[in-house]
Amino acid sequence: MIYRAVNELVAHQNRRYGSSLGKYIHNEQKKNAWGKLNYFLGGEKRKNDIDVSWQDADSHTVSDVFNYCPMILNYLTLRGYANILFVGHFLTGQKKWYFPRDGDRSLFNTPSHKAQEQSMVDPNIWVQFIPLVHQAYKYYEPAGYKMSMHTCVPPESRHRGIMHGVYQRYEIDLVPVAKQYKHADDASISIETPRGHKYDCVVFAGVPKKTENTQFSHHHVRSIFAPYCDPHFDIVDLNFQPEDHSKHIEGAALKNDEWLNEVFAIRNIWDEHFRALPEEDKAIEYAILDNMISTYEG
Repeated sequence: MIYRAVNELVAHQNRRYGSSLGKYIHNEQKKNAWGKLNYFLGGEKRKNDIDVSWQDADSHTVSDVFNYCPMILNYLTLRGYANILFVGHFLTGQKKWYFPRDGDRSLFNTPSHKAQEQSMVDPNIWVQFIPLVHQAYKYYEPAGYKMSMHTCVPPESRHRGIMHGVYQRYEIDLVPVAKQYKHADDASISIETPRGHKYDCVVFAGVPKKTENTQFSHHHVRSIFAPYCDPHFDIVDLNFQPEDHSKHIEGAALKNDEWLNEVFAIRNIWDEHFRALPEEDKAIEYAILDNMISTYEG
């Protein structure tokens, strides 16, 4: 799949009575959103003299943000979440937001229409922009219900940098957290959420384990965030990595088929380029998102 500045159909309401509703994002709105994010990134880089690169000859992070993030948001919308706590993970030490397609981090075959490309954007980078696309495409104002999203802001400067500079420029809803959350951290976590506000879903985006060799149970994660959530909140863990059986031990992840099939059906409606792809390429794109999304019901 590639970013295309054409009218885009997005999920407009959680599925009810076996059907769902959609709305179109006009191509001019998409172009403006793409330009705004690219401009803000450039502004933050120049203002703070930041050594970072989000594009090369083959990859452009902003294009992948608006290529993939709406599909994740469609998934969350179809699941019917109303109050999401977004817990990301960003490191200022990552100077390049892309990596070689023939390197160790590339988990899937390259689709044929990208065969000449030497690099790809790090999916654990583009997932950090989900709150921005949530605002840019007004997922918080669909007909029928409201999907709000609060984004955790850690105090450590190494986990903020240009990413949180852009968050502030967008004036998205931020909630301070006492420290950067990592899976398998034994300590509890303090989050300054609005009084009386409870979340029905916690979304982790590219959050690693505390150390590579640690393991953790799903119950442990749930117990850390339970004070801020409804009794039966869901957890959606987004991560581009090889399968790791030391994560969410004793937690049963849902099969994504029911929801992800609809996400790709939506893409098939509006994206002429995607419709024309060989089935092998479509299967690769599906596998990438299926690998990234792990959902645990409360």
